[in-house]
Amino acid sequence: MAEAPDRADSEPHTSPHRRSVIAAISATAARRWQVTFALLAVVLVAGVSAFGFGLDREGFPPINTPISVVTGTYFVDDAAQVDADVVQPLDAAFGDVEGVVTTEAFAQPSSFTIVVEFESDIGSDVGTQRLIDLAQPVPDGVQILYNPVNAAKLVGRFDVLVSIVGPPGTAPQQLQEQAGLLSNHLEQNEHVAEADVRELVTESIDPATGEEEVRQTRFTRVALDSSGYEDAIAIGLVRSAGSDLDVLGFSDMIDEELAPERAGLDDGFAATITADFAVSVRQQLSSLTTNLLTGLVAVAIVSLLLIGWRVAAMTAGFMVIVMMGALIGLWVFGYSLNTITLFGLILTLGLLVDDAIVISESIDASRDDPDEIEETRSLGVVRTALERVGSASLAGTLTTVVVFSPMLFIGGILGEFIRSIPATVIITLLLSFTFSIVFIPAVARVFLLRAGPSRNPIVRGEKRLSQAAGRLAAYPWRNGWKGRLTGIGLVLVALVAIMTGGRIAGTLPFSIFPAGKDATGLLISAEFPPGTTIEQAQEISDGIDDVVVGVLGDELVRSQYVRGNERVIETFLDLSPIGSRSTTAPTFVERIEAGVEPIQGARITVGQLENGPPVLEFPFAMQIEVGGESTVAAGQELAEEVRDFLLGQQIGDATVIDAIVSTDGEIARVDGQRIIEVRAKYDEDQGLSGILNDTEALVQEAFPPVAVEARGLPADAVGFDFGLESDNQDDFAALGVAGMVALFLMLLLITIQFRSLAQSLLIFLAIPFSFFGVFGILSATDNPLSFLAVVGFIALIGVAVNNTILLIDSANRQRREGASAGEAIQYAITNRFRPLVATTLTTVVGLLPLSLSDPFWESLGFTLMGGLVSSTVLVLLAFPAFYLGLESVRTPLRNVVRRRQGRVELT
Repeated sequence: MAEAPDRADSEPHTSPHRRSVIAAISATAARRWQVTFALLAVVLVAGVSAFGFGLDREGFPPINTPISVVTGTYFVDDAAQVDADVVQPLDAAFGDVEGVVTTEAFAQPSSFTIVVEFESDIGSDVGTQRLIDLAQPVPDGVQILYNPVNAAKLVGRFDVLVSIVGPPGTAPQQLQEQAGLLSNHLEQNEHVAEADVRELVTESIDPATGEEEVRQTRFTRVALDSSGYEDAIAIGLVRSAGSDLDVLGFSDMIDEELAPERAGLDDGFAATITADFAVSVRQQLSSLTTNLLTGLVAVAIVSLLLIGWRVAAMTAGFMVIVMMGALIGLWVFGYSLNTITLFGLILTLGLLVDDAIVISESIDASRDDPDEIEETRSLGVVRTALERVGSASLAGTLTTVVVFSPMLFIGGILGEFIRSIPATVIITLLLSFTFSIVFIPAVARVFLLRAGPSRNPIVRGEKRLSQAAGRLAAYPWRNGWKGRLTGIGLVLVALVAIMTGGRIAGTLPFSIFPAGKDATGLLISAEFPPGTTIEQAQEISDGIDDVVVGVLGDELVRSQYVRGNERVIETFLDLSPIGSRSTTAPTFVERIEAGVEPIQGARITVGQLENGPPVLEFPFAMQIEVGGESTVAAGQELAEEVRDFLLGQQIGDATVIDAIVSTDGEIARVDGQRIIEVRAKYDEDQGLSGILNDTEALVQEAFPPVAVEARGLPADAVGFDFGLESDNQDDFAALGVAGMVALFLMLLLITIQFRSLAQSLLIFLAIPFSFFGVFGILSATDNPLSFLAVVGFIALIGVAVNNTILLIDSANRQRREGASAGEAIQYAITNRFRPLVATTLTTVVGLLPLSLSDPFWESLGFTLMGGLVSSTVLVLLAFPAFYLGLESVRTPLRNVVRRRQGRVELT
């Protein structure tokens, strides 16, 4: 027998002279199982408490949006005068405020909007107050509002929108009077910080006559069911900062306050909640609970078939206790239960199975090899099992934590938006490992090991498969040319799979937040041309409303106009839940689009309400900087040329079906510089990010700087800013950098663990092994490369790498005991076959219900499932050949050193 290699050649696991701390902890937990069970009960009670009343329910977590929006009216009916008298002075003054990064201003004939962006560390409330404190004077007759923006709020400000409807024919002034009464009533509630009436009429001074003028400047409508829309007035409610009510509690409280006997409205008037986050939060909680239970049942069934019913029960129970622990962790660290943390919890479903299966299976497989240091056989089994897999399981957990950690430091709005995801995952993973080495050994001692080994015929068949896989793994070693050819063939199979996956990836569209395949809400907007009166806008809206009600019918739950004036309307519509209807949201969108097509006098947009940022109807945007009248004319001419050029252009699989000069009828400025903007619309929104970039390149090629200069404009007058999409692309690029940093940290961590860079790189093969499954399943299910797919891939890296960590760890142990490389990898594959297969199958069946029931999670779930199946198959078939190839190089080199030291050579 060869002498065991020294510690520098392998991972620092236990040896006959050094016991594992992890195994000692597990043995202690099993020895004092009564105390461990009491601790488990405490976790359950605390978890139920956190879920029941500890964690606040929110739609989205608080997001620092460094933006303030200043709006106002100036009844001069002349955009140029609004620009000269109001917009330019305000824009110049705002640009000098400390912390302001950029300003965008828009002047319409009787109104204006200025969007001010601050440095990322300045919140919207602070920035808005700075603008107010500036006290910039404005002409008589100007009505101005300073509006902070919160991306997690309705209309950027509110937690709830309440609407009041009256008898048919009610005048806007009457609705406004009733809204004032209700607003006063609601503001007396300690939980309400603000009850802002969204006024329908505005009183101002006519600059031309100096007389007071009253105009209707807004209209609001609501639909509470399929009976149709009614004229209404909205009140925006802001929850008090000191309120102990969460989203659900606040919504329920407001609902009680709106009861007829408490609201104090005149006869014929009624108030109801028409927009809030409570409905979506309840649906998400229901979805999480349903899919978690379904996943637990599926995981239990697979565990039952592959290992035994006792392990199945332990695995399912373990997932529940970890979820309880994760809720406690979120509660302790001040997080709420919101869309993003729920997303993180759902993401960890596929990761929790790994710890449960690996530890449970190792205990079950170690029945016949108890550690003699313990006083009882069951404790000896526990110690042996944890000596074998404890350190490797810890390494797998830490590598997954490391791969998620850089996401905590991504900046921008996207970074603010996703930061709760890695925090949730990291909390859950650390608790999962801790619970797996504490609770599973204790439960195994009193529940699993008191029964005999499983007599499941599937288990016996699985054992034969594992032995066959082990023999195949060792075949290339010491079998002459046949063995070498077999090894080369297996390596080529893996390389072909990797390259095929890469080619498929090259064909996939790219979109950071693609449109979903279904949704629980729709968004309808209409833009009216300059000169449209508010009465004409209302008449056009009547036709749109009729189409909406006719198409949606009983699937319309409620609808709320959040904007309505002579320039634009914007309507939110809540649909019945996904799964309760046979028609998907995209189909409804197509039908409504067809229904409103004959309507004249408005550019109407119909889309889905997404969990991510909304997809704009005209996402492509090109800006032309202009100055004096001559350059304004030249810029307008160029804009119209670009518009005409874009119409009908084929951009990959997308076609430009419409293009507009979006600044017609208004004067737009960026940082005081006047611009003219061209926008384009496509017939395809999958792969939008790539389509936009390709369109930009096409326009730059057709209108190079020399052609721009020839039109009397500066050569650099043309720019491209896609708004939020551009910001998301920048932030997404930061996510790529974070991914590279994470991979480097993983490599460093594994190298420290195994004290071998070569073996660390070998372990990393699990990542490219997943390419075929990841990109193949995204292509087969018609999903683009997206933010959710990337997050799924990050989670996949942790699970896949953990599989190769376990194999290398097991093989290194055998090498330390004198086994040859072939014998070591045969042992590793044979003994790790069952946990690898069980982890993969349980992860797949655990995520499958979620992926099939909710389109939002589809790309993430399929990325994890497809990649894990692909990686596991190649790890079992081809990875041993790579390992033997590496050992055939390492072993002679190591033996040179060993001969010089007078030590026994390795085989």
